Amino acid sequence: MTKKMKSRNVARVVIVVALLGLAGYDALVADAAAASDASNYPSRAIQLIVPFTAGGGTDLASRAVATYLSNKWGRPINVVNVPGAGGAIGTAQVLKGKADGYTILANNGSSTDALLAGNTNLSFSVNDYRFVATVVDEPFVFLVKADSLFKSMKDLDEWVRQNPEKLTFGTTGPTSIQTISVIQWLDSIGVDYSKAHLVPVNGGGELLPMVAGGHVILGVQDVTGAAGLTKAGQLKILAVTGLERSTLFPDVPTLAEQGVNGVTTHFWSGFSFPVGISDAVVQKWESAIKDMLNDPQFQQKLKLLNAQGKFMDSPTLESTVKQDVSTYTQLLSKKLLVK
Repeated sequence: MTKKMKSRNVARVVIVVALLGLAGYDALVADAAAASDASNYPSRAIQLIVPFTAGGGTDLASRAVATYLSNKWGRPINVVNVPGAGGAIGTAQVLKGKADGYTILANNGSSTDALLAGNTNLSFSVNDYRFVATVVDEPFVFLVKADSLFKSMKDLDEWVRQNPEKLTFGTTGPTSIQTISVIQWLDSIGVDYSKAHLVPVNGGGELLPMVAGGHVILGVQDVTGAAGLTKAGQLKILAVTGLERSTLFPDVPTLAEQGVNGVTTHFWSGFSFPVGISDAVVQKWESAIKDMLNDPQFQQKLKLLNAQGKFMDSPTLESTVKQDVSTYTQLLSKKLLVK
């Protein structure tokens, strides 16, 4: 190799090293900027998008969180309701928006797990979410009217086995989380879901009075939504989903305790950003929510809302959602409700 060629190779190495050094420097600068942004975050008002109408469980819990964190951070967190399409409209607004930490989504199992599993034409997927944490995670309840002849889930099971075509239940649609709950239950007791009759409703506010009045036999609702009319003596809870009894209704047995297995649905409510959000901002929210749920005053607020607080961190929530979406997608495809 000539002296000239050696000189050129040395020059190339020097240039490469310099470029690598600049890249490393840029990465350090970016990390420092992100850390600085997080330390100053939030520096202005935050929009919290609730993809439902006002007054529901997720809306009420979100407003409690907004008040708490506004006081903690000294910046307003404004709750904005953007309902429609099972939560898809508000969700798309956040996930397709700017990942700067100043617009955050309040989402739940209905507007996330069931929505993703039951729709093939959404403008977003599970990979577009950066899940932060949950505030609520509680069971669904199986409800009948207060003076129903069904005294237990076993009574209802036996009747439905004999009269599957007489079963009416209200849900917000054929692929809703409540419908998934009913499908899993009927599969467990050996009843053909296609023989039952779904009565469409616009939400718990419409469903619960219908159950209380005997217009539909069965309702499935999150425990928070069901608590009011149940405590008022207009509804009867036969069972709760999940592995443990509800702290709100500790005398009501789980489905599994009554011989019904395989119902995996649960009601969670939490927060998400679009992907691309700074890790530091996610960690700030995650840490604040964890501290908030350990605050007795906030727990008292949730109790007044008949909500069961539970913290799931970002990785746990992401894993839970992906598992639920996979389970529900397979179930709905099997029942030919999604093609």
